[in-house]
Amino acid sequence: METLPIDLTELVAAIMGSLLVLIPVLGLAVRFAAKPLVEALVATRGEGARPTDLAALRTRIETLEHEVKDLTGRPPSPALPDPRPIPLRP
Repeated sequence: METLPIDLTELVAAIMGSLLVLIPVLGLAVRFAAKPLVEALVATRGEGARPTDLAALRTRIETLEHEVKDLTGRPPSPALPDPRPIPLRP
């Protein structure tokens, strides 16, 4: 069996050239794939919401609940002032 000689310089140059493109692409792919995992880990180790933030949120929700109660207690009003169709031509 006869084998052709391999030019080691060309082989190393081809490998280095392909790695020059593949390493940044692989780095970006890993970064975007790991970002949700890292954010989830940071969120679980975080302090959470502060009591002042929770109090403000509680007040806001109570205000919204009162507005909804006010809206449901009134009789419905028509969306348009005149229920007749508007003619396209005079």
